[in-house]
Formats: sequence, C-alpha cells, structure tokens
Amino acid sequence: MSESLSENQDNSDLPVDPEVLPPVEPPSAKFIVQLFVVPGLIVAAIVGVWLLFGKLASAEQDWQAMLADMKSSNEHRRGRGAMGLAQALAVDQKRKSEGPRLTTNPQVAQELSALLSDTLKSRSQEPVVIDQQAFLARTLGLLDVPEAVLPVLREAMKESRDREVRKNAVAAVATIAHRANEHGTPLTDASTLEELANVSRDQDPLLRSLAALALGFFPLDLADQALTVLLADADANTRANAAVAFTRHKSLKAVPVLRDVLKSAAALKQAGPSGDVAPVAATNAMKAIGELAALLDESTRSDVANDVATISKDYPEPRVRLDAAQTLAKIRGQ
Repeated sequence: MSESLSENQDNSDLPVDPEVLPPVEPPSAKFIVQLFVVPGLIVAAIVGVWLLFGKLASAEQDWQAMLADMKSSNEHRRGRGAMGLAQALAVDQKRKSEGPRLTTNPQVAQELSALLSDTLKSRSQEPVVIDQQAFLARTLGLLDVPEAVLPVLREAMKESRDREVRKNAVAAVATIAHRANEHGTPLTDASTLEELANVSRDQDPLLRSLAALALGFFPLDLADQALTVLLADADANTRANAAVAFTRHKSLKAVPVLRDVLKSAAALKQAGPSGDVAPVAATNAMKAIGELAALLDESTRSDVANDVATISKDYPEPRVRLDAAQTLAKIRGQ
C-alpha cells in the first residue's frame, strides 16, 4: 500500500538530477551590447542633444555677459568671455536647425565690431594688444552681418596694422564672402574690394596669397583686374590661389598657370618632401583643371591628360597619384 502511494506521489518537490538540465551558457557579447551599451548610447545621445541646445539657448541669452567680460580690465575675465563667445558663434555657425542665431544677430555684430574698432585705436605694439586685435578680427569672420563687420575689417587690413591682424582680417573677409556665395547673396562691396586690391600689392607674399583667395569669392567682373595681375605673381601660392579663383568662375584664364603646375609635378620622379611642387599644389591644380576639362579645346585637353597620366604613375606621393588617376578619368570622360 505504502509502495503504491509512493509510486503515485507527486515528485515535483524532489531534487532534480543536474545532469538532465540544459547547459548554462554565458551571455554573448551581442546580448550584453543590446542590454547595456545600446541603451547607454541612446541616453548619452539624448543628454548630449539636451546639453547642446541648452548651451545654444544659454549663449543666445548670455552673449551680453560674455561681451561684458571681454571689456573687463581683468585679464582672466577677458579671456573667458572671448573664448566663450567665439565658441558659441562657431557652434551656431555649424548648426542646421532653424531659429534665432547669434551669427546673424545685428547687435552681436555691432558690439564686436565696435570692440575691435576701439582696440585698433591703440598705438601699443604689446603682444597682448596685437593678439586681441587678431582674435577679434578672426571672430568677426564667424558673423553673417557684412554691413556691420566689413568696415572695421577693412580698417584692420590696412598697411599700418600688424601683420597678424591684417592676415586674420583678410581671412575673415574671405570666409564671410564664401558663405555669402553659398547663401546666394555674393558680396559686392566696392570699398572692401578696393582694400583687398591694396593688400594684393603688398610686399608680403602671404598677404598677397590671402588676398587672391578672398577676391575669388567676389563676382568675377568686380575682381577680374586684381586677380589677373595675381596670376603673374612671383609667389607660387599666390598664382595658384588666383588660378583657383578663376576656376571657381569657370574662366579659362587660369589654364596657363594650372598647366605650369602640372608640368612641374609631372617632371618629379623621386623627389622628396622638398620637391618643386608640393602635393597640395599638385592636387589643387589637378582638381581645378578637372573642373575646366569640358571647356578645353581638344589639343589642350590631350596635353593636360598626358601630364596628369604621368603624375598618376611617377609622382612620389601615393595620394597625389590616386588624385591624378581620378582626375584623368574625369578628363577622358568629357
């Protein structure tokens, strides 16, 4: 009787033989990523976006405080305010979302322009003063309010100014003009063009080169004369920037200069880093000639293709050889 009960008794409470259990496997890396890492990345992204927009909103509201710091007699406050406002403008320039922008705020542009104008009145040649002038000129390049910033940038470009200040002022005009073209509103300011033309005749090749770059972002009918002179400049970088400027406007005036660069690059075999034609110059010339290829006559296109083919085989830098191969395909595909 007891045996029968024992046989029919529910054995669910009895210990289970471990040998009949399925093997226990450690969690896979994919499972751990799905369980912990992915949610963590999502949370981090959400927090990052929140912080970014919070910073932008704060910058929009607090730029007056940063500007006040820049005017302070305390060196640390000046530095903190300058870096804060410059970073806020740089972030604002890159964002794609709509809404109020620091970079198009007329009051920000007027205040910063006035601050640069005040510092330019100083006759001091102390490094700290020059650095502040150069920094302000560079920062104005982040603003898209040409009517407010161009007058003081023209003043900063004048021959009487320090080289660093002039350099940053010309570069700022170039970046403003470049963005104006992208927005479909090219700059046509005659006074700025005149000052750039003055810079393009400076004895300093760096300043002439920067002037050629900046002039290339103005309508060609306004900058043609100055750029034509720069095509024959003694400095190779200046000639190259002028050639690129003409190329940007699909003008064949650049072709002789570009061909000279290509011929020199094609003549290099085993030259080292100090060769006659720097890799950047060779690449830029090839890209420019590639943009003009469809406009070239058959004989010129054939000569250019031969030079580019030689560069693709013999130029010392592998990256330039690859660029040459791509340009050659573009030229032959016309």
